[in-house]
Amino acid sequence: MSVKKNDKILNIPVIIMAGGEGLRLKPLTNILPKPLLPYGDSTIIENIMNRFIKFNCKEFYLSVNYKAEIIEFYFSNLKNKNYSIHFVFEEKPLGTAGSLSLLKNQFKTSIFVTNCDVLIDEDYSEIYKSHKNKNYELTIIATSKSNIIPYGVVNLDSNGNFANIIEKPQTTYIINCGMYILEPHLLNEIPDNMFYHITELIQNIKNRNGKIGVFLIDEKNWIDAGNIENLNFSKV
Repeated sequence: MSVKKNDKILNIPVIIMAGGEGLRLKPLTNILPKPLLPYGDSTIIENIMNRFIKFNCKEFYLSVNYKAEIIEFYFSNLKNKNYSIHFVFEEKPLGTAGSLSLLKNQFKTSIFVTNCDVLIDEDYSEIYKSHKNKNYELTIIATSKSNIIPYGVVNLDSNGNFANIIEKPQTTYIINCGMYILEPHLLNEIPDNMFYHITELIQNIKNRNGKIGVFLIDEKNWIDAGNIENLNFSKV
């Protein structure tokens, strides 16, 4: 399928994986579920949704478990919503992809799937075009992340003797941002009612020689809102 170059209107469904306990954000998540923690002048999850709404993606499926009743109550009391929202209830924690099995045969189009703690400022239509034009079954949105060791690193030779010293070396990795585009048939490959991570699905696609894409974005366009140091309690 080809996609028009100037087409910014996607109008495809979005699944937000919002069932986790938010362990990295404790003790805040002892009171509120992670999706409803404040970020700017709204919540983390609304910041995520607003980024999709810019591209006319207005049909949201929220996979919930931990404090699900609070999330449902919050959205049921919002006025003048310009989107539709459907809840997918996990009776038990099912990992980062297990609850997708509850949506089998629900979709006819490609699907965005995102964690509920990643904020990505990117042209989502470009991600979609790359996914469709290259006939990927699944596209991983990724970025580069560099780590600097703030010391001189001593290397030894095979005999345990000094070889050299490298001052403050830097290593760079390509990391998974926690957002994907999936083709709907993949939901049928997810086992029912089992704890299952999306990394297992990715590996299964790879094992059968399926097509997996990686769409690289600039690190500055990605925020890990599940890290307490990155929470923004001021207006954005």
